[in-house]
Amino acid sequence: MDLKPRSKTISVTFQIQEIQNDPYFFKLPGEISEPNAIKELVLKRYHTDIGILEGLVDANRLVLQWYPESVDRVAEGYHADAIALLKKKSFPEALKVLEQALALNNQDVDYLYKIGLIHFEMKKFKESIDFLEKVTQICPIHYRAFLLLGINWIKLRKLEKAENFILESQRLKKSSILAYLNLGAIYSVQRRYNEAIEMFNSALQMSPKEPRAFLGLARLYSMLNDLETANSYFTKVIEINPQSRLAEIAKRSIHVKEQPVQENEAIQSREEQFSLGMGYFLNGNYHEASSQYKRYLQSNPSDDYGWYLLGETKIRTNELEEAGDCIKRAIRLNGKRGIYYKTLGIVFHYLGRSKEGLEVLKKAIELGKKDSLTWTVYGIALMRQQKIEEALKGFQTALKKNPNSPLAQYHLALAHIQRKETELAAKLLNQIISYEFYIPLKHQARTALKQLGVSY
Repeated sequence: MDLKPRSKTISVTFQIQEIQNDPYFFKLPGEISEPNAIKELVLKRYHTDIGILEGLVDANRLVLQWYPESVDRVAEGYHADAIALLKKKSFPEALKVLEQALALNNQDVDYLYKIGLIHFEMKKFKESIDFLEKVTQICPIHYRAFLLLGINWIKLRKLEKAENFILESQRLKKSSILAYLNLGAIYSVQRRYNEAIEMFNSALQMSPKEPRAFLGLARLYSMLNDLETANSYFTKVIEINPQSRLAEIAKRSIHVKEQPVQENEAIQSREEQFSLGMGYFLNGNYHEASSQYKRYLQSNPSDDYGWYLLGETKIRTNELEEAGDCIKRAIRLNGKRGIYYKTLGIVFHYLGRSKEGLEVLKKAIELGKKDSLTWTVYGIALMRQQKIEEALKGFQTALKKNPNSPLAQYHLALAHIQRKETELAAKLLNQIISYEFYIPLKHQARTALKQLGVSY
């Protein structure tokens, strides 16, 4: 009936000296020096009543191993089927199969972890956390579960919780590049710049061509206004893999020195001209970006993407009618790009023209722009047309795409208020207020709660 439990062993290795100097284990460095005594203390720290946890002192290292007491053969058959489905990214189907495995063995950390991973991939972060916490209760040295718990909390914008879980993962697995990258991201947002730089540099020590670390450093130095250093890191990202998504981000992010363009200056390619405009755009110099795109379009009036970029820039300068005209022209030249219809829908949203907005946003969705923002703006347009039931579905779809969108949460709350569903509205409004980040909608959420007569 059962397979060998040791086939499911989770193993981690500590350096004895690192344990001695870690305040997580000892208040004073070197408080205990005898290796076997240190082993007993660490085993006590990671004690679990489920499965078997063993420790082995090997020279200057301490190896911890956890494995289950038994493995169910039938459940493992379901597990193998689920792995095949996961490789195809068939997440709902894999979830159903893993639930069958879990029904036969509800303490198997492989099943629990993979279910947590599937919920994460499906952006159901709270459900993912529930399963991953069960993993760490059963197997307290499951470093992957701690790491994914931290990433889930990043998605939910709870950075202190995220940091604690990722630090535990890092303690258990020093060589995890993902732990360093995610800690770097957390510290960047928290403006703990020196710590963030240290994390990204540590990642590069382990993997000298890690583009995510270079991109993280580039963004950090941009925040610090060291544009020359930032550009050097952006360039590194591009050099590593010029065709990658990260390289595209880096190309759009390179800081351009603001120099007047001479009338006879010949820029060799479309990409160079767009890059120059995007450089101005990303630096917040929208008027110069607009001028650059106009210069390009004088000689290339049939380039739909050029008109779209000019329209995006006009939105930033609050020239909304002109923005709409530019994007309409882009659509006339190429009516098959959903992003154009989405952006035009956003323009109509700002202009308060909800009927026209509905038409173009519906077209955007038909062309594949089914992201959270598109559904949210579509829902707002429906609300303005007093189509509350349809709007409600739009906001719910938006939150399926991104469960932590404050804009979708706020407008869904307003829809619930329209339907006199006070409790549901209050829950959403309180969720917005609870975010650690500054969100302008927090003030509106508090005002709405007061009007409902609900405390927060």
